[in-house]
Amino acid sequence: MKTTLHLLILGLFTVLFSCGQSNKKRKISVVVVDTLQTSLYRKEKVRVETRKKIDEQNKIDSINLDKILKDAIEVAEQNKDLARFEKKYVATMPDSSYQVDVSISYGFYFTKESPHFIIRRNTPGSIYIDIFSEMHKSLQKVLSHEEWDMTYVNDTIRDINGDGQKDFVVNWYGSNGCCLKAFSNVYILRPDRKTFSNYFKFINPTFSPGEKIIRGVCYGHPGETEMYKYKWNGETIDTLEYVYYEKSDKGEKTGKIIVSNDWRYSIRYKVLKRLNSVTNEYKKIEGYDWFTGTGYE
Repeated sequence: MKTTLHLLILGLFTVLFSCGQSNKKRKISVVVVDTLQTSLYRKEKVRVETRKKIDEQNKIDSINLDKILKDAIEVAEQNKDLARFEKKYVATMPDSSYQVDVSISYGFYFTKESPHFIIRRNTPGSIYIDIFSEMHKSLQKVLSHEEWDMTYVNDTIRDINGDGQKDFVVNWYGSNGCCLKAFSNVYILRPDRKTFSNYFKFINPTFSPGEKIIRGVCYGHPGETEMYKYKWNGETIDTLEYVYYEKSDKGEKTGKIIVSNDWRYSIRYKVLKRLNSVTNEYKKIEGYDWFTGTGYE
């Protein structure tokens, strides 16, 4: 009986000892999860995946729009021997996501010597304008412009630089910002009477082809911004002057007008004249009331 009791006691001590040893050796791992980082990671992952899908869809749309343009060019090629040609139709994207209004027009729009095809593709989001001229017995693209439908105002064909040839102008209005922001993208018809220059972008411009001059109002709050005066020089623009109100050290208008050779924050800036009032040449340009601030107080 004692032997059995001793064995039981010995066994109990063995179990207790082994359990103690096990507790000493066991290591508890604690995983700390940064919920903020996890949330940011998930959001970034969603953003990247969304951006990827958008890029893929844009690529597909671009390919399909190119196909629609190619079809329009084929129609143009078939009718390029006519004196004048116009056609409008609706093309549907292959995935039926939206429709594209297509217009093809052909004529002597810019000169009497060289006709041009103008192909427009109007989508729910953007307007695509491509102009073609016949060179080497085939139609060659000589101008391409894309404008966001939300900013597009109109486009015109007129002599802008005073060289006697008609140019192409896209007028649009900025969607962001606080102030007057009417823009014009001007493509100058080159001397070959077929091709166009890269575009010139002007803000709030008034064109005076007879003088070869562009006057306009810069971006800024009413009564607080400058006016500019540029002159055409072939396919370049010469800056003639900037005009703005003189201010004191306290930021108050002194009643004088400063005429400088460049924008007042340019490293080339130099005061040319200090006048008592704005010269008459600026008083009839579009946006002059914005420059003076009259009616915007």
